[in-house]
Amino acid sequence: MDNLQFNKKDYSMFHIITFFSLTAIFIVSNLYIMIPLLDSVSITFSISTTQASLSISAFSFFYAFGLIFFGSLSERFGLKETISVGLFILTILMIVSYYISNFSAFLILRGFQGFWAATFAPVSFIYIFNVLSLKHQGITIAVINTGFLSAGVVGQLFSSSIHLFWGWEGVFISLSLLYLFLFIYSLKCLPRPTKPAQSRSVHLLIRTLLKIPFRKDLRKLYFITFTILLTFVAYYTALENYYSTILGLPPENTLVIRSFGLTGLLLTILSNKISGRIGFENTIFMGLTLMLTGVLCSTSSIILFLIFGSVIFVAGTSITIPSLIYIISIKGAENKSLAISMYSFILLIGASFGSGITIITNYYAKLAFLSLILLCSLLSILMEKRSQLVSAS
Repeated sequence: MDNLQFNKKDYSMFHIITFFSLTAIFIVSNLYIMIPLLDSVSITFSISTTQASLSISAFSFFYAFGLIFFGSLSERFGLKETISVGLFILTILMIVSYYISNFSAFLILRGFQGFWAATFAPVSFIYIFNVLSLKHQGITIAVINTGFLSAGVVGQLFSSSIHLFWGWEGVFISLSLLYLFLFIYSLKCLPRPTKPAQSRSVHLLIRTLLKIPFRKDLRKLYFITFTILLTFVAYYTALENYYSTILGLPPENTLVIRSFGLTGLLLTILSNKISGRIGFENTIFMGLTLMLTGVLCSTSSIILFLIFGSVIFVAGTSITIPSLIYIISIKGAENKSLAISMYSFILLIGASFGSGITIITNYYAKLAFLSLILLCSLLSILMEKRSQLVSAS
């Protein structure tokens, strides 16, 4: 009988990891699918590519709002219910995109898609902390993190490939089929966690949420959170611009080189063991140090050094995020779901600021600025470690 229970648990873990890895990739890919499609969309709706790029901004803005909304209220709606309903509505919204003939309507639709795409990111972490045992939490968070970070490349490759055969509308139909599959998968294979006996009022949830970023024990961690995707997005934006303008490489080659950098995500597999051995704060310090080293390596004009730098940079990011999530969830205590929601929101805001680093035109000035930000994050985690030692003594 004991052996049967053990096998059943393993079977559930397989489904949970499969579901969360696929959903992480294809939900966040939705942020990036429009990048290769801007020219085609601009032709379809007879607009400029600059206007077409508003579809990316609309998705991102409502996605950020949705992260706060669904993460905060998921304890009232139910964790599995929030994820499943989000996938179902996304399926419908992606199909509707196929029939849109007006750009204003398409823009509004992208906003709705962004809002409902946000049912996954914060809720997935809350789900993990509520359903999985401690020994399974680390690897599942690492898997989701890998999906999120690889989505930037996967989303563009997926979009470009489908576009070649079925046009830009085919990308949305393909994603709708994937979301439908994931919706059915979630209904059949995801365990349903128990809802809290007494849910807090919406007013109390919002009031508590607004206080969380200003808590003394979370402020430094949220600052690091803000810098993670800021530096990630800004770093890759700087690299792509350097490849195209200075080295004269075509966009396809740039994307392939960027894909090499994602091999750094393999370190995610070891993130749980690393944090278990040296501690979560030390893992964050190690990750930030690797990111800084990657930026410094990228000052070279030799492509092999640039690739090596991006691998190290991504490796550092991949071990920093899981430890950051874990510490924030622990410090969040009874407000764990709200603390994670705020983490997801701040992470995306950082990514938005990262794309704005393009105002710094000089490549080396960008790298210097990113190095300064990472040094500030390193200082923040050292201060966090010091405060931990003081409180323990």
